[in-house]
Amino acid sequence: MPIVKHIHDTRFFPEGELRPGDEVVRINGIVLRDVIDARFYAAEEELTMTVQRPDGTVTELEIIKDFDDDLGIEWEPDKIRICKANCDFCFVHQQPKKKLRRTLYIKDDDYRLSFLHGNFVTLTNMTEEDYQRVFEQRLSPLYVSVHCTNDEVRRIYLRKPDAEPILPLLKRLHDHGIDTHTQIVVTPNLNDGDVLWQSFDDLLAMYPQVPSVGVVPIGLTQHRASLPDLELVSSESAAQILREIDKRQAMMRKRHGIGGIYAADDMFLIAGRRLPDADYYDDYCQVENGIGMLRQLLDEFDERFDDLPTSIKQPKRLCLSTGMTAGPFITDLCRRTMERTKNLELIPLIVKNDFWGHTVTTSNLLVGGDITDQFNASGIDADLLILPPDCLNTDGLFLDDETPDSVSQRVNLPVQRAEYDFVATVLSAIRMVGLA
Repeated sequence: MPIVKHIHDTRFFPEGELRPGDEVVRINGIVLRDVIDARFYAAEEELTMTVQRPDGTVTELEIIKDFDDDLGIEWEPDKIRICKANCDFCFVHQQPKKKLRRTLYIKDDDYRLSFLHGNFVTLTNMTEEDYQRVFEQRLSPLYVSVHCTNDEVRRIYLRKPDAEPILPLLKRLHDHGIDTHTQIVVTPNLNDGDVLWQSFDDLLAMYPQVPSVGVVPIGLTQHRASLPDLELVSSESAAQILREIDKRQAMMRKRHGIGGIYAADDMFLIAGRRLPDADYYDDYCQVENGIGMLRQLLDEFDERFDDLPTSIKQPKRLCLSTGMTAGPFITDLCRRTMERTKNLELIPLIVKNDFWGHTVTTSNLLVGGDITDQFNASGIDADLLILPPDCLNTDGLFLDDETPDSVSQRVNLPVQRAEYDFVATVLSAIRMVGLA
């Protein structure tokens, strides 16, 4: 049952009527199973909430509100549904054994998280009760890891011999009004080539119920001693994949006015191709999957460039840490910013991922230890160290359990977490060092 973590808006719960730790047992007499139930049944205008306190006492709260008005409750996370597949590229399998916090070894495959947060699921652990709930509560869209539509190959890919055929599962969801964004993680010699082209065509044929197909290259860490050998996508393969996507995008735009299929930023970098313009990504529906994130960064910088000051009061040096993928782009934005703002020096620190291995190049997988060690080894003289925006979880922890405070102590500098907007990051940093 859903448990209250925090109250953002006290107008419905004055004088502490609902408090962190309280368990909401029922709404209008309906027993709640989880957070989705709490959100679904709380949409009504008149609510009777049955609440159980941590000491076991039970009380009822009467609430009158507008339909769909948010109650302002942040809920504790529900117990996560575990993945039953055993993909050889699964990041959980590619972590150092028993060296990280326990939660990082949880393989989630939870349709509720797919609806709430856009997590990708395989549909391999869905029960009939789950489907009926999805249909009843209209949990749309869901995000589905298809990987390939050839069921024999998909079972090998997932290492799950009893995985149900994927296309009928998607069609069943679509027949009940549930849209499915999909992804394919390309693994050479397994789901590439003709199998991949067929997967493209099968999924695009399901538009608009499949609003997007995201195509992502496999990522491999150095912690694979007990796993089969796999290959990274080569530059030649990436180029071919992009050509096939381009052909299908052109067809989709002619037929439907939308691209429908999109390659991850990494695919363009591997192929040595420039990033496409914003029109390629349409509504950026899979930006959290690394599809269009760099284009957004660059375009937002151009849009906000004139918000940068032409000078600051006294010379200051800011160091911006980032991963290998974004490194060249961050370096260029630093250069352009310094051309605009006198007395401001921006120094990029492009961090190699020693923790996971140098084939892991995205900033979201940087750990505090690598940033700290490489900053100290660089000899950079700076007034502030800026961290990537996506390398910390909601509790402010790196993957290696370092924190901004611990990094700050080890580099002997103030530390600030970047925003996804580069100009906003610079403006915030300027304020932090007292130069506004």
